[in-house]
Amino acid sequence: MIPGQIIRRDEPVELNAGLPVTTVAITNTGLVPVHITAHYHVFEANPHLAFDRLATWGMRLDVPSDGAVRIEPRSTVTVTLVPIGGARVVHGFNDAVNGPLDETDPNEALAKLIERGFRHVPAG
Repeated sequence: MIPGQIIRRDEPVELNAGLPVTTVAITNTGLVPVHITAHYHVFEANPHLAFDRLATWGMRLDVPSDGAVRIEPRSTVTVTLVPIGGARVVHGFNDAVNGPLDETDPNEALAKLIERGFRHVPAG
């Protein structure tokens, strides 16, 4: 092997193999397109997006690391999500979670977002 050399495989790599998958419909109620990027905590995505936020707790898009989903104004897309991996620590985003996902109450985080005008459409 030469330093910096890239050795590629001939067979395709399966993304997120073996991870549990969740599918959620998201509606953009706003007037401008919204992008959600690959590693974004979907639960905390744009306030104009209407969806079951609790169903997306601790989840990210099931897309390559450089991928994203674009949701046009007044349209609905169905996205596939997988759990955030590693230490499952989330910081920043929209300040609903700042720490370990598994030690944070999703209902408290959701209440914060709703208080700030985020849309939430419970499933069912």
